Amino acid sequence: MTSGDSTQSNYKIFEPFLLAISMVIGMFLGYNLFDAKNDLSLLVTNEFDSNTLPSGGIGRIEEIIRIVENSYVDKVDSEEMSKDAIVSIVQQLDPHSSYISPQELEEYNQRMEGVYKGIGVESKFVDDSLFVNYVIPNSQAEKAGINPGDIILNIGSDTVSGRSKDHTFVESIIRSADSNTLSLQVKSKHEKIQNLNVELEEITAQSASSHYLIDGNHGYIKIKRFSANTYDQFFKSLESLSDLAKKDDFNLILDLRDNPGGFVPQTLRILSQLFNSKDKLLSYTIGEHRKRKEYKSTGRSFYNIQNIVILINENSASASEIIAGAIQDWDRGILLGERSYGKGLVQEIFPLKRGGAIRLTVARYATPSGRFIQTPYEIKNDEQLQEDSTFYTLKLKREIKNNGGILPDITIEQLEEDKYQSKATEFVCKHILPYYDKIELEYLQNESVSLPFLIDYSSIQERQLRAELIYSWYGEIPYYEYFQKRDPMLRKAVEILSKKDPLKSLASNEF
Repeated sequence: MTSGDSTQSNYKIFEPFLLAISMVIGMFLGYNLFDAKNDLSLLVTNEFDSNTLPSGGIGRIEEIIRIVENSYVDKVDSEEMSKDAIVSIVQQLDPHSSYISPQELEEYNQRMEGVYKGIGVESKFVDDSLFVNYVIPNSQAEKAGINPGDIILNIGSDTVSGRSKDHTFVESIIRSADSNTLSLQVKSKHEKIQNLNVELEEITAQSASSHYLIDGNHGYIKIKRFSANTYDQFFKSLESLSDLAKKDDFNLILDLRDNPGGFVPQTLRILSQLFNSKDKLLSYTIGEHRKRKEYKSTGRSFYNIQNIVILINENSASASEIIAGAIQDWDRGILLGERSYGKGLVQEIFPLKRGGAIRLTVARYATPSGRFIQTPYEIKNDEQLQEDSTFYTLKLKREIKNNGGILPDITIEQLEEDKYQSKATEFVCKHILPYYDKIELEYLQNESVSLPFLIDYSSIQERQLRAELIYSWYGEIPYYEYFQKRDPMLRKAVEILSKKDPLKSLASNEF
């Protein structure tokens, strides 16, 4: 701590901590992730009345830190102490309230916006080497000649391969770049070293663009997360499926497996495409300091989607569960898979003046029938618990249970062999992509055709390796089309949609 610092007001020194206290009591500035009016903005500042702040607790905490700062035997970092105090406070609230550092806040905003600065590659660290495992078509990386299997050795003067680094380090280099061009040293096929200058560009993260048609009438869309552009991508996928089916009415399989949630207003817009009627209750929120707020369908659906199957698993959370709950409660479709994660808390982002923010829980999500989505957790009160765990769907009056998360109508466990396996990606990056030229897609998809380099892969399934090669060379849609051919959940979804009235068949226990 410098002498200049010591002359500053203690209020200035501890300002981030004091602001955190005011956040915990639910007052200050914030952003409501659930509010559709904030759809285009990630952080909104609101006014608050400082006269409403309690005085006792804040004064004691400030006093303790000031005493430590002025009297402790060793030099202390007051900023770090303030941060630790903030973290300690929010950790006592619930599993999802947390402190966000300035760097994490920037990364969070990028994820929510769905746009980031980059060169157009996906990469993976394997044995301390940064391998390129996918190159976005028409990106600056592709134009510069970068290929799947290349190893990025250096970015400018920073070494990123050959010693322990991670993607956070790489992202920090890109964010701090002085110009719009990165100087890369790349090891390409057959150990050739190249020095490349690659322009940075705005990359749109693809969250809902993977889709294809099954049996001429069943559309499949994978939603990986909900960011600010997810609805637009979802709508374009619907448009494409309609063209492929050559009609406006088709069935839909919506895959929300491993979707952690995200930008909830996008969820509400997507749900409005799945319900034809206006003012259908989709979800509502309620909290100690938040009045009940309802979210309803717009009645502006553009496609005549017939029967719907939603795929969920134990990693489907938050916004994914809002979709699943609304579809199930209104008997609009059938839920298939595993119990979802159970993250049903409305959170606001409260930015701090000196950087960083608090992610604070302010309310709970409920499904249209009144079920809380949040899985119970240990807190100092039991207001989160619902006495009656039995609910009924709103149209057919089917009994549904509520013990946290969303229970599917038909349970099918996802087998390990049907999940993504990072070791398959690592094997392909290390042993195949750097040494072999691109193989025709039809040969990769045809498992009766032997591929000579798939010989020493021990416990990794050949199907996993073929899928990874398809992804690296041809992208996400062919990857899903190939890998999911033997997916038991997807096959069950097709079986369900082949019925004339799937919900009637479900009630008759035909599945």
